[in-house]
Amino acid sequence: MARSRPEAAGTQPALRHVVAAYRVSVVSVAWTVCTSAIAIVIGVSGNAAVFVALGAVGLVDAVGSITLGVHFRDALRNATLSERRERLAHQVVLVCLGAVGASAVVIGVLRLVQHDRGGDPPVGVVLAVVSMVALFVLSRRKVRIAALVASDALRADGHLSAIGAAQSAVALLGTAAIRELSWTWADALATAVVGAVAVALAIAGWLGVE
Repeated sequence: MARSRPEAAGTQPALRHVVAAYRVSVVSVAWTVCTSAIAIVIGVSGNAAVFVALGAVGLVDAVGSITLGVHFRDALRNATLSERRERLAHQVVLVCLGAVGASAVVIGVLRLVQHDRGGDPPVGVVLAVVSMVALFVLSRRKVRIAALVASDALRADGHLSAIGAAQSAVALLGTAAIRELSWTWADALATAVVGAVAVALAIAGWLGVE
C-alpha cells in the first residue's frame, strides 16, 4: 500500500495538524464508547446478536483511538511524532479487530445452525442510522487529517471507522429483513457478515503493516 508523505523527509507536521489529529481521536473515543455500550445493551436485551457484534467492533475502534490519542498527545508534548507509537496503535487495532471478528463469525454461524431467532429492537434502527452517518463523517475526517500528519495509524483507524459505518448498514439490513420479510435467520447471517468483514480488514491491515 502506497503511503502518503506530504511533509518533506525528516520534518514534522504542522502543530495545528497534530492538534487536529489528537482532537479527532478524542472525539472518536467518546462517540464509539457511548454508542457501542448502547448497542451492546440493545443487542443483549433484544436478542439481536448483530448489535452486540456492532458494539464490540466499536469498542475495538475506541481502543485504537485511545492509543492514537496518547500518541498524538505525546507528540504535542515532545514536538515529534513517535513511529513506535504509531506501529503499536495500528497493531493493537488489528489484533483486537481480528479477535472480535472471528468471535462474531462463530456466533453468527452457531445461531444459523441452531436456527436461533434474532430479535428486532426498534431503538436499534435509530442507533444504526445515527452511527452510520457519524462514523462515515469521522472516517472522512480521520483519513484527511492522516494525510496531513503522515500517519498510517490514523489512516487505518479512519478505515476502521468506515467499516463501522458499513457494519451499521448491515445491522439495518438485517433488522429490516426480520421486520419486513420475516427472515428470522437474517440477524445471525448479518452477524457473521460483520465478523467476516472485520477479519478481512484485520488480515489486510496486518499484511500492510508487515
